[in-house]
Amino acid sequence: MKCQTNIKNYLYLWRINYNRRKGYLPFQDADDFEYHAFVVYCDADRHWVHQKFLKKLEQDEGMKLCIHHRDFEIGESITANINNYPEKSWKVVVILSNDFAKSEWCQWEVDVVQERRRRHGRDVFLLIMLKIIDSKHMTNQLRALLDSASSLKYPVGVGEELFWTAAVETLRKPLGHPPTALL
Repeated sequence: MKCQTNIKNYLYLWRINYNRRKGYLPFQDADDFEYHAFVVYCDADRHWVHQKFLKKLEQDEGMKLCIHHRDFEIGESITANINNYPEKSWKVVVILSNDFAKSEWCQWEVDVVQERRRRHGRDVFLLIMLKIIDSKHMTNQLRALLDSASSLKYPVGVGEELFWTAAVETLRKPLGHPPTALL
């Protein structure tokens, strides 16, 4: 059984390399999308998102982020916007906090964008732990999200520059190989 798994992995990698050499697997880049990232956050964290996060990434780094307060189409339902805008974005940023964990809308948004991770791989997410989530607010969906992708913890003061460097590098990092189901 172990040999059979190794053979499947070898064949998968061989198919990726073969198809890439033939030009059949165009890897998507940030330039192929309208937005660099779709940002999922709780309204209680809006001040930090708009004052620090957007300033740093949009003004200093030149990225274009999709923020629901600013970019969603007026007159369209919230659910339609949440279904449409992640498709226009290269990556997804999820900003986690206790308020985020309590919000049913945020939980639903995470469920919607999880499909994107299934189709594009784990590099499509950037998880930012703005505030540590209490165990009483932790849900199964959040636990699965945290287990499936690495997260950055936002430090106040010392280490803040390292946080911004890691966030920018993660958002600029290519997506890598597509999941097996796409081949």
